[in-house]
Amino acid sequence: MSEELFWNRCKQYACCLSGHRALPSGAQLERLRQNLKKTIAKLVQEEITLFYVGGALGFDTLAAMTVLEMKAYFPQIRLYLALPCPEQHERWSKEDKALYEQIKEHADRVDYVSKQYTPDCMKKRNYYMVDHSCVCAYYLIHSMRSGTAQTVHYAGKQGSRLIDLSAEEPEDSWESSDLLQKTLRWKEEVTVREFYQKKEGEC
Repeated sequence: MSEELFWNRCKQYACCLSGHRALPSGAQLERLRQNLKKTIAKLVQEEITLFYVGGALGFDTLAAMTVLEMKAYFPQIRLYLALPCPEQHERWSKEDKALYEQIKEHADRVDYVSKQYTPDCMKKRNYYMVDHSCVCAYYLIHSMRSGTAQTVHYAGKQGSRLIDLSAEEPEDSWESSDLLQKTLRWKEEVTVREFYQKKEGEC
């Protein structure tokens, strides 16, 4: 199987998660976290089980940790990190670096878009995630001149399904109590497909 065919096959099962480095606080942060969980659970029922995250601070870190947390309910989901360059984290704090390395260690796949830092490697990373996904779920409050806005705009132009995670309810997400019931029922009934043998013709 060619590399292009391999990624085209994976794309129909993939969602990219994009958002700002600056996160809200208090109740708004908790709502964003819950919206992420609800969206991931809903997408898994639609056989979307690959989740691309950009590996930056803020939303990317929250999204990656949420995907890993949701594996307790959906062991078939995969976290794919799309990183702009190997030195992305060099100027981060010690604590942020440690968490970054833990996320990388538990990710199912780590891809670097560029071998070294370039002025456009962040943009290339964002477009890479969109190009490998059919859904883009995003946290966007700064619509002008932000990487997230650029990513969402590009995803829309590519025909991706867009999910706004900052809304009161992302799309038709379940209420929390219903989410748990559906999650447990799904875990009992689903037959996990082996999509994910890396590079060997499977996603």
